[in-house]
Amino acid sequence: MKQGFVILAAGLAGFLGGILATGIMLTREHSRPAEVVRARSFELLGEAGEVISYWGIDKGENVVLAFGGHWADRPGGRRPLPGDPRLGLRDPRNQLASIGVVDDFPLLQFRGEDGRPRARLLLNMYAKPMLLMDDETGVRIGLGVDQSDTPGPEDNDWALLFQPERVWLGMESVREAGQTYVRGGFTVNKDKVKYPYQQPK
Repeated sequence: MKQGFVILAAGLAGFLGGILATGIMLTREHSRPAEVVRARSFELLGEAGEVISYWGIDKGENVVLAFGGHWADRPGGRRPLPGDPRLGLRDPRNQLASIGVVDDFPLLQFRGEDGRPRARLLLNMYAKPMLLMDDETGVRIGLGVDQSDTPGPEDNDWALLFQPERVWLGMESVREAGQTYVRGGFTVNKDKVKYPYQQPK
């Protein structure tokens, strides 16, 4: 009788130990983070459930990490979106700030509440940088590589340019007798141009 009780107690202890060990192993397995998470897009929501950040492919087929804003706290409530409100941050015009790849080139961009660009940092197709600053009429200041009329990898003029071509400060490269030289330059155009400036068609 005593021996039977010992055998029963040992069997019960073994059974309970197995259940406990299995539970610990399953807990460890579930607490281990996934090595790869795959999704078509991610959205970060604000306090009111509005989408304030989007990571994915936008309406222009560009890969972006885009940010909106908390508009509910402003006087008058939420602003009207300049783009398609149904697309939210998938519409580039609704993205206040974005970083991504546009037409296969990296881009960092900031937009005003009207949906128009205000500042852009990008690389051209030859991996040379440009910083563009805009107002509501278009580009006003450019800094970086000064592309020629026929852009190419040999473009090596760098400048600070005030649009519409009022001031140019920079350096240009010249070829002489098979050698490349650089020289500084500064030009000012004092002619008046009607503002807002209209780009020629």
